[in-house]
Amino acid sequence: MLASHRRARCAPVVAAAASLALLILPRAGLAQTFGERLVVRGEVGAGTMLSTYQRDSLRYDLNVQGSGRLGFTLFGPVALQASFSSWWFPSESGDGQQYSVTGGLRIEPMLGSAGRLFVDVNAGLGISGERSRVALDTGLGFELAISRAVGLGPVIRYGHLFADSGAQDHDSDAQYWSAGLSLSARMPPAVAHGPLDADRDGFLDAVDECPDEPAGATPDAQHRGCPTRDRDGDGVTDAGDLCPDAPAGDHPDPTRAGCPAADTDGDGVFDPQDLCVTTPPGDHPDPERAGCPDGDDDADGVFNHADQCRGEAQGLHPDAARPGCPLPDRDHDTVPDPTDACPDVVGAPNIEARRNGCPGLVEVRNGMIVILQPVFFATNRDRILPTSFRVLSAVVAALRAQPEIRRIAVEGHTDNVGRDEANLALSQRRAQAVATWLTQHGIEAARVEARGLGASRPIVPNDSASGRAANRRVEFHILDPRQSTALDANGRTAGPGATGAP
Repeated sequence: MLASHRRARCAPVVAAAASLALLILPRAGLAQTFGERLVVRGEVGAGTMLSTYQRDSLRYDLNVQGSGRLGFTLFGPVALQASFSSWWFPSESGDGQQYSVTGGLRIEPMLGSAGRLFVDVNAGLGISGERSRVALDTGLGFELAISRAVGLGPVIRYGHLFADSGAQDHDSDAQYWSAGLSLSARMPPAVAHGPLDADRDGFLDAVDECPDEPAGATPDAQHRGCPTRDRDGDGVTDAGDLCPDAPAGDHPDPTRAGCPAADTDGDGVFDPQDLCVTTPPGDHPDPERAGCPDGDDDADGVFNHADQCRGEAQGLHPDAARPGCPLPDRDHDTVPDPTDACPDVVGAPNIEARRNGCPGLVEVRNGMIVILQPVFFATNRDRILPTSFRVLSAVVAALRAQPEIRRIAVEGHTDNVGRDEANLALSQRRAQAVATWLTQHGIEAARVEARGLGASRPIVPNDSASGRAANRRVEFHILDPRQSTALDANGRTAGPGATGAP
């Protein structure tokens, strides 16, 4: 009979929920998955007893309640839920406890993106002590959207536990309320998409060859949805860039689109302006020819742009007033006119002012110290005969008087009689003998070197005794500073210097 009475009390609530569910289910959309429809909820709160008997007689005043709920969204804001709740009533005469298992309906419309307002009604079985009775509760609250999946907010709830049918006191139904927090967690709904265009360039991803890169203002005609490429970022698109990986820079090549101007010799002067494309200008650029080194046509150490005598070496006595020019020397004997005692007659330097530049046993001309008497040697030997000491002393005097001559070569030459190897060795020994004589008489060894050339450079044909005698000679060539050496028609150095010995 007790069970019949409880069923009778619950029937209106259960019937209403079932009817509403039957009306709703056929209309529920199929857009959500099963997992997206499920919601897990929790609730805690505290409140007071409302009914007089329980409050005054049983001393159940305050209460604490907690609930767990599993919801299932039917459609839109409408959901069914199953709940398990516990209400605890502390009292000096003994605590009261109620457990309830209920099912119910929840309406929870979204308020924009702020969250959900909800109202629910739940009915089911309430257990208090050893007795089971019909329990009913209803709640009103708002859950703030913490995220797309989580909501949290305040809730106020009213609970009602119906009395047994055999209760003597008509007002023995328990009525109570609580206020607290409600928390819900659900699977975030999948975002519905239409045809995708991730880079928003007007080309759908299905046909976009660059789906993550907008096509931009100048799309690539050959690659749908892609921007026109410019790998080197120089403003010339790859399709027309002859150097797609090298920026054109501040000096583009006018003949090659997208390319920097070439600089073959790496001197900073670009090839279109460089008059010496393969030769860097070095430390002395030519101010008149872009990208070119300054020349030194006469090899005198003064570069052309500063050389006032480009075709004439400044020689042993540079003119301080005219860079690159020698002092005047009318007879070309290396003694400048201001100090030449015989300015119109070829001579040789001399430490005596009255004889300086005047004729003697030697002359300095054509890049040589020309001896006017031969150097005599013992036959087939390298021993210098005393008769040659006088002319060699004149060579020493010329070198002492002109320290500007920093280095000379003593060349030994022979005729063509005998074997070449023997002639070469003899010429070397004789050149060395002369060089040694000079150093023994006060000329620094660093200023003299010996060269034996054998019969390789005759100055006249060897077909006569006089010709062979002329070819047996010693010559003194100025090496430093470089001099202009006059050559004869056969390319041989001119001037006497015979050895006077076979």
